[in-house]
Amino acid sequence: MLATQSVSVEAMEYAAGLCIPRHSHQTSHLVYIVSGPHWSGHSSGGGDCAPGTVRYLPAGEPHENYFPVACRTLEVVLQPPILELAREHGAALPAPGELSSRSAGALGSRLHRELRHNDDAAALEIEAITLRLLLTNCDDGLRRERCVPPWLLRVRELLHENGVERLRLMDLARCARRHPVQISREFHRYFGCTIGEYLRQVRVARAQNLLSRGEMSMAEIALACGFADQSHFTTAFRRLTGVPPRRFRDARFETERQTPARD
Repeated sequence: MLATQSVSVEAMEYAAGLCIPRHSHQTSHLVYIVSGPHWSGHSSGGGDCAPGTVRYLPAGEPHENYFPVACRTLEVVLQPPILELAREHGAALPAPGELSSRSAGALGSRLHRELRHNDDAAALEIEAITLRLLLTNCDDGLRRERCVPPWLLRVRELLHENGVERLRLMDLARCARRHPVQISREFHRYFGCTIGEYLRQVRVARAQNLLSRGEMSMAEIALACGFADQSHFTTAFRRLTGVPPRRFRDARFETERQTPARD
């Protein structure tokens, strides 16, 4: 499970043959179906839920489910702050049922990948992805400029300056004086990656520099670069570089040892 003040994401598994009678939740939900088709009914109707799709359920919406085969989903609980952000952007929240936008499935898949990271960069990213899901049917009216806007450059600098801290999307929005949705979308458009991905790149680059010096332990480098612990550090480093940090450090030392000294 991964949670912030605005949203929480949890992986769920349902056994084949399970029937869940009509019920409701006090909070609004988004549900991404990872695997296993099933059926869901709500007050406006119902239908099949296919893997790779995202559904929305408002708070208090009566619904029921039937799982003919084993099913895995991501349950995204929406707290009032993120719903208010969506409304501030001029969007009417989706009706109960499947999100019709073509981008919804891809965003749900990204959410699934971020949950597996389970670090503070992922916590930052899930808020941005969730906002985009809530606004998939809304034209944000933003036009891309040829040059990177100064406020967006400032956001990128903040990631470098505060890469070891736990940043929230609202922190970046406050500093840039832009809506969180605008920051999330424009960052990806101009820099070709999400904010969370970029933050991990910054941290791994800093770790590579420290590893090359050979002055600190793995645990010390992990904390110095903003990772929660050595395990998170090793996982993120391997995903980005293809090798664990210890092997990276050993390879650098071996290269230096074999390099002839210059006169």
